[in-house]
Amino acid sequence: MESKTFGNNKSWAVFVFILFAVPLLTGTASAQKFQFSVFGGINHVFAYGSEDDYVLGENDFPVTPAHTPPTLGASFAFFFSEKFGLEVDGRYVFSSKVTLEDPSDQDTVEIDTAKHYSLTLNLLYQFMNGNLRPYIVAGGGFDKLMAEDTSYTTEYGFEITLEAPEKTVDAVANFGAGLNYFLSDRLGFKLDVRYVMIFADPKNVNSLNAVFGVSVRF
Repeated sequence: MESKTFGNNKSWAVFVFILFAVPLLTGTASAQKFQFSVFGGINHVFAYGSEDDYVLGENDFPVTPAHTPPTLGASFAFFFSEKFGLEVDGRYVFSSKVTLEDPSDQDTVEIDTAKHYSLTLNLLYQFMNGNLRPYIVAGGGFDKLMAEDTSYTTEYGFEITLEAPEKTVDAVANFGAGLNYFLSDRLGFKLDVRYVMIFADPKNVNSLNAVFGVSVRF
């Protein structure tokens, strides 16, 4: 079983290498249909939750304030026409510190938000095909929360444990716009801004994701 699995993985590696190498070695600017991008930036998460959700001993800190953790990602796009393309986009959002407040007595606690990553399949439409290529994008996929039970001590000296949710994978949708500026036939810069909606339970989590990076077409 181990040899068979290794063989399959080796075959896939050869296939992926050919898929990337052949267009790079033999393609021309007019035949470029693929674009690979790596990027980094910020993910501004809007406040979510409500004081109406306060439950003593169960949900003492019901509101998560707005915060802006850094994010890294990569995308791979296939353009099946001059204007339209399909994109697979993956993004990793780091942790950031936020201060929660108990609405009953104003006790506070500083916590680290959970890291998470998302993978989406998106439809791209680019308006021009020259060096400057503005585009719009929309699609969806899933988001995976990397959370675990964590204990903290509040400002008033109480020890609390924030439990990880039972469900850690949620549907996600995103839409936005961006700009590719190519310095040559193949190499360029990418600016991308998207509104992201994570359909979490009990409250959706909405954010604005802005990234800048490098793109290669082949």
